[in-house]
Amino acid sequence: MGKSKRKAKKSPIIILIYLIILGIGCFLTINNYLQIKKYQKDTITQKEKYNKIKNDYHNVLKTNQEFSTELNKLEHIDQTIENTKKEVFDLAKKVETTIQEGNGKVKIAYLTFDDGPYYLTNDVLNTLNEKQVKATFFTIGLGKDSCIDNRKEDCTTIYKKITDNNHTIANHTYSHAIFAGLYSSVDNFIADVQKQETLIYNKTNIKTNIMRFPGGSSTAKNLKEPIITKLREKGYGWVDWTAQDGDGGGLKTKEQAWNTFTKSIDKDIEVVLFHDYNHITYSILPDVIKYLEDNNYILLPLFYDSVMVNK
Repeated sequence: MGKSKRKAKKSPIIILIYLIILGIGCFLTINNYLQIKKYQKDTITQKEKYNKIKNDYHNVLKTNQEFSTELNKLEHIDQTIENTKKEVFDLAKKVETTIQEGNGKVKIAYLTFDDGPYYLTNDVLNTLNEKQVKATFFTIGLGKDSCIDNRKEDCTTIYKKITDNNHTIANHTYSHAIFAGLYSSVDNFIADVQKQETLIYNKTNIKTNIMRFPGGSSTAKNLKEPIITKLREKGYGWVDWTAQDGDGGGLKTKEQAWNTFTKSIDKDIEVVLFHDYNHITYSILPDVIKYLEDNNYILLPLFYDSVMVNK
C-alpha cells in the first residue's frame, strides 16, 4: 500500500518530464520544419536569381550579337556607298559614250556650284534632296569658318553635309584670289589647290581629284598648260562649263537668269555653272531641274572618268 502511494506521487513528475520532452521534440520538429521551409524558400529565391542572371546574360549576348551585326553594317556602309557610286558612275560613263556615238535617247546635265560653301548652300542642298538630284560643289576655303552670308555660322561644317548627301565635292583652290597672286606662278596655284585639298580631306575624309580654275581655265593664260601638267601629276582632272545663268556677276532678275540659262542649253552633255551664294539661282533651281528633266536630261554629279573632266 505504501509502495503504491509512492508510484502515484511520482506520476505527475513523470508526466511533466514527458511533456517537457514532448515540447522539446515539437519545438525541434517545428524549428526543423521552419528551417527546411526557409532553406526551400532561399533555394527558390537563389534559383530565381540564377535564372534571372542567366536570362539577363543571354539577353546581353543576344543584344551584343544584334549590336555587332548592326555595327558591322555601319562599319561597311561607307564601302557600300562607294560601291554604289562606282556602279552609277560606270553606267554614266557608258551613257556618255552612247551619247557621243549619237545613239543616246537621253542626255546628261551636270549641275555645278562654285565658290561655296555659303549659308545659302544649306537651302540649295535641301532643294536638291527634295528633287532627288545630285550635283557637284567646287569649294574654296578662305573665310569659310564664318559664312559670308551669315557671320554667326561656320560654313566649314557644310563640306561634310555635301558629302553626306552624296554630292561630288571638288576643288576650286583655297583662296580663289584671281587678282591677288593665285595666277602669279605655277607653284602658287598648285600650293593653293593642295591647301584646299587638305581642308576638304580634314572635313570630309575624302580626297578630291576634280578641280575648276577660278574664272575658268582661260584665266590662267600662259600658265594654263604648265598648271595642267602639274595637276595631272597630282592625279587631278579639271572642268570648265558649257551652260550657265550668268549668276557670276551682273545678274539682276529671275527672268534674265532664266533666259540666259535656257538659251545656253544646246548640247547633249552639259556642265552647268551656278554659284551657291546667289539667291536668284536658288529661286529658279526647281524650274531648272524640271526644265532639264522635261528635255530628257538625267542629272548627275561629276566623276573623274567623265568625258567632261579634262585629264
